[in-house]
Amino acid sequence: MGLLVQVSKAEFIELAKRSGNFNETAIKFQEQVLKKSGIGDETYLPKGVFRPGYTSSLKDGREELSLVMFGAIKDLLAATKVKPKDIKILIVNCGILNTTPSISSMVINHFKLRSDIHSFNLGGMGCAAGITAIDLAKDLLDAYPRSYALVVSTEAVSYSWYSGNDSDMLIPNCFFRMGAAAIMLSNFRLDRWRAKYELKQIVQFRLANCVTPKIHIHMDVLLV
Repeated sequence: MGLLVQVSKAEFIELAKRSGNFNETAIKFQEQVLKKSGIGDETYLPKGVFRPGYTSSLKDGREELSLVMFGAIKDLLAATKVKPKDIKILIVNCGILNTTPSISSMVINHFKLRSDIHSFNLGGMGCAAGITAIDLAKDLLDAYPRSYALVVSTEAVSYSWYSGNDSDMLIPNCFFRMGAAAIMLSNFRLDRWRAKYELKQIVQFRLANCVTPKIHIHMDVLLV
């Protein structure tokens, strides 16, 4: 996949042109979407997605996730002073990339988490997975007193990248960027004084309808 690259909107269009993966209409469409997206000029993409003839692979996806997840977790552990062996619950969510071994096992092995950890890997739930992961962590903390729960939310841009000219499929290229979020939840009484937030209530609702299956992420052009 290569290293990550900071990409401004102008650089995105230039790299897309050089890749040869998009026709002129697709280039102009992505340029139009980028202008309306709200994406800034200091976001990151996997450099490899601009290779000529790029197709997604598990190797690229796992490499990307390792980079963003491990960095976020490392910073979190440094900020909270929580030791990896003290984490009893791990929940990882990634909508697009689901592998065997799981993404959560990547985290367990890298940070040498405890062997009896309660580990969960959520996938295929899209943008709703983040709040679902927090809800699951809350329920587990209710069941296991004096515990830490690590929740990691991310997405694999390289795995969802679309090299083609279907405008509906191009929109995610313009909206999604590299990144991961890691949060530590605790039900230790002594952590109350240093916690940034107190989780009071979680409200979820779902609206769903039947759509024609798509191979890649699909978004309606009417959205933009």
